Amino acid sequence: MMHIPPASFRVTPYGDVDTKVLDSLRASYDTAQLLNLVDRLDACLAEIGGVGSIREDFLRLHGMAMTVLEGFPLTVATSDVDSIWAQAMALQEDISALCSCLQAGSKHVAPLAALAPDYQD
Repeated sequence: MMHIPPASFRVTPYGDVDTKVLDSLRASYDTAQLLNLVDRLDACLAEIGGVGSIREDFLRLHGMAMTVLEGFPLTVATSDVDSIWAQAMALQEDISALCSCLQAGSKHVAPLAALAPDYQD
């Protein structure tokens, strides 16, 4: 009689998942954390003025850099901004805040990514 080991994966509506990881997550993973991450991301984006604000800051800094570094005519009114370095530092702070928020989110998503099955021959 041929011995067939139990499957190392389980079929779900959202694809096959690793059985051991699934069992572990069912016992320990708090799905509400995903909703909390949405709230934290919203708060973080609100704090920095939204994704559109960062985009505009990058464009503004690009225009300033083109003037300072390459001698292009002014594209950003000097009355609208401080120095190029102050603009860069402010953008850097916003990027760091967003990265911290996203890294925290990544830690909570990683266990779900670990559900990827390890198909054994």
